[in-house]
Amino acid sequence: MTLDTALGAELLVAALIGCLSLPICYWAFPLGRTLRVLDYPDPVGGRKRHAEVTPLTGGLAVMLPTTVVVATNTEIAMLPSASEFLLITVGFLLLGFIDDRQHIRPAYRLSGAAILCWIAAYWAPSLEISFLHFSFLGQTLFLDNWSMVFTVLCLVGLQNAVNMADGKNGLVIGLCLIWCVLFLIYAPPPLFPLLTALIVALAIALVFNLQGKLFLGDAGSYSLSVLMGALGVYVYNVNFTNVPADMVALWFLIPVLDCLRLIISRVLRGRSPFDGDRDHLHHFIAAAVPWRYGLVFYLALVGLPALFAALAPELSLLWMLMAAAVYAIVYTVLSRRLSTSRALV
Repeated sequence: MTLDTALGAELLVAALIGCLSLPICYWAFPLGRTLRVLDYPDPVGGRKRHAEVTPLTGGLAVMLPTTVVVATNTEIAMLPSASEFLLITVGFLLLGFIDDRQHIRPAYRLSGAAILCWIAAYWAPSLEISFLHFSFLGQTLFLDNWSMVFTVLCLVGLQNAVNMADGKNGLVIGLCLIWCVLFLIYAPPPLFPLLTALIVALAIALVFNLQGKLFLGDAGSYSLSVLMGALGVYVYNVNFTNVPADMVALWFLIPVLDCLRLIISRVLRGRSPFDGDRDHLHHFIAAAVPWRYGLVFYLALVGLPALFAALAPELSLLWMLMAAAVYAIVYTVLSRRLSTSRALV
């Protein structure tokens, strides 16, 4: 395939995605009302402090057009994991849609997520993490019989981490855009149409999300997060010499760290790890600065270390340690500042 042909194919994918995603975003409210996926603000002092009833159709605007591309594009069909990408995307889209409407119990939700990830990894070896190649080790670590358990743990863990981060406009969509760009750097060409579709659909949804006209909903955060995880695993498996495991861990580090901190702190306080609160990193940032700046700051916490790792992959462990240290400092300073301001009220 020539460069002009490849560029034309990508432009065709982008145009198709635009034609499918834009109408869903534009008519988000009537669609959300029809599907009964509207998000209502909580009473004063609740977790949901948006001003108006908002449709949870952002996930449909991103994932339905992307699913069409995965199902119909001949380049993606060349991938050995094409059907598994489709399965995991549709499966989590439906799981999240049901959760948006009926609020599934956490135990059932986790079980369903684990089963979907296990099926996808079982049928597609390229989506299973069977070994760990680190930039700082001279040997590869093989997981043997623990590979499937580790894979499911990583994918379901990322799904919960991203879902917990989905509390401010633009945040999860911005994270997914960063990850898609990183995948483009290292992915094989047959994956380009899928990544192009995702980037275009995410960019369109971002415009409406920043205006508060739609949210991703659980359907969006579940399907996007697991697809990002599956793509990360696939890129690592096919290009592990250039993408060591510590680099992949660095890409997802900040939301995962925040998720682990929240789970541990809730358990220590005698609460369920799945209880909602306003103790997430994005809440602290939003309390300190206007969110338009806070969004840029949060995305920079994720994107800049990933950029440094792309420029110097042999130092991925160093960038990961530095990112974790910056996260700890930011959390400590902002949480203390917020606690002080609350005490003075």
